[in-house]
Amino acid sequence: MNAKTSSCAELSIVDDSISVSGVLNFETVPALMKQAEQLFKNQQQVSVDLAGVTDSNSAGLALLLEMLRTIKSQNKSINFKNLPKQIAIVASAYGIDSELDSFLNIQSNSQDY
Repeated sequence: MNAKTSSCAELSIVDDSISVSGVLNFETVPALMKQAEQLFKNQQQVSVDLAGVTDSNSAGLALLLEMLRTIKSQNKSINFKNLPKQIAIVASAYGIDSELDSFLNIQSNSQDY
């Protein structure tokens, strides 16, 4: 292991959207989900912008799926913007990319996966 074993990530509210930034991995995702649950309470329509994600593994996909589950249980709606390519690749590998597509807000930067 090298000195770069520590990761950080954060959620913030930017223009009525939840902005996710940093590294999404098994170290950072549990705390992010707890924070997201608190942020969801104040929003009826949840928009999650992932443009600030610098790296991700399958834990990033797990975060999005848990967000979906939580929002559905609250009878609210959610959409994701700027899905990182790493998450799209993992979703495709697990065969759930088409399910995730219905929650994507595809803007001018369409995803290719």
